Amino acid sequence: MTQAIQTPLPTDESGPATAPVIEETVYEDYFGFSSHHTFTLPDGKQQIFFTSLNEGQKTKFQQKINKDIHLNRATQDVRVKTDPAGERHELIMASVTGWSLMKRHPETGQWMPADFSTGSPGSEVAKWLAVANPVVVEKLEAAIRKANPWLTDDMTVEQVDEEIERLTDLRKEIVAREEKKADFPQ
Repeated sequence: MTQAIQTPLPTDESGPATAPVIEETVYEDYFGFSSHHTFTLPDGKQQIFFTSLNEGQKTKFQQKINKDIHLNRATQDVRVKTDPAGERHELIMASVTGWSLMKRHPETGQWMPADFSTGSPGSEVAKWLAVANPVVVEKLEAAIRKANPWLTDDMTVEQVDEEIERLTDLRKEIVAREEKKADFPQ
């Protein structure tokens, strides 16, 4: 890509003068892909930082979630074991790079910054995933998937339609719940 740069010269009585146009080649850095994002938690005060996965991170993630396919040649039965929760946790652990979370001190009850670590089953991210609100985890997963479009490349039209149906049903439930709340204000 070429970018034209023109710098105006100082003016005199005859009016502004212009410099010659200088063409400068601009390159995209394909050896340093990095895209950082922030997920704000529902309280609006705490945040989780994550990155779009580069090719190396994508490869490691896919190796961790790869499942064997079992084919019984005699019966032609095919069996694939899926683990959506495991995949969600692996995606989050591969993508999350930091956070600004607070937690209560176990003895004093005072608020303190939560430690951060990732990459192992005993990491702080893994501990958080074990006790976190599933709704928050699902919203974080959705934000990470949105930042990594390759994760949805293999979705079929039927899967998209199923997701739309699931969301439509969820919307109906939320509308009904909010209507009940409106009938019984606190």
